[in-house]
Amino acid sequence: MNIFPFFRNDFRLLWRHGFAAAYLVVALVYAAVLSALPQTWADAAMPVLAWSDAAFFCFFFAGASVCLDLAQGTFRALFVSPLRPWTYFLVKAANLSILSFGMAVAVSLSSRGLEFRPLPLAVSVLAGGSPSSLIGAALALRLRTVNRFLVGTIPVFLILSLPVLRYAAEPWIPGWLASLSRWTPTEGSFLWARAAYAAVPGGELTAGAAAALAWTAAASVLILGPAARAAEGE
Repeated sequence: MNIFPFFRNDFRLLWRHGFAAAYLVVALVYAAVLSALPQTWADAAMPVLAWSDAAFFCFFFAGASVCLDLAQGTFRALFVSPLRPWTYFLVKAANLSILSFGMAVAVSLSSRGLEFRPLPLAVSVLAGGSPSSLIGAALALRLRTVNRFLVGTIPVFLILSLPVLRYAAEPWIPGWLASLSRWTPTEGSFLWARAAYAAVPGGELTAGAAAALAWTAAASVLILGPAARAAEGE
């Protein structure tokens, strides 16, 4: 079955619900903030902003989009269509990742010109957007509404944000917290985001990519799968 029309229709829904416009607004805000910072500060902030495109926005936008689809009956109709549920989540994660990559490139160009590496940036978006989108979608299936999702996922998002906390304040945080941050689903994404603007050891990047793949598989089987089956039975 040709799933490309599904990609197109899902992107239309993302635009209609305002997610694509939200990416554009945030990109403009990021660009304005970076232009007002000294260059050294802007260079330090760039990996965080690139990471947020995938880990932050894919997490929340995937969850909010699923909540809207639940409210409108789109997700329920999926179970009586020829498409498998995994196709729905794959398409949503892919479209959000494309938007995140476009936003990251636009912000990078506005601040660094051509002085960044697009390939590590793309890997960062994929490594962060895949597990984050799946976890966000799974939590949305459990929490059902946008308001409950936004409030109920705060503890999860704080865990996803630990790599950035270590990057910004490692000398001042407990050692156990710094160690925990290295095992989060977004650690690999942040390593590759840093590699887009500065040198990062190849071993760390390989380990980060492998961890992102493992987290994506685990999120699909252990978190999203049970949540989708529960939603199908309701």
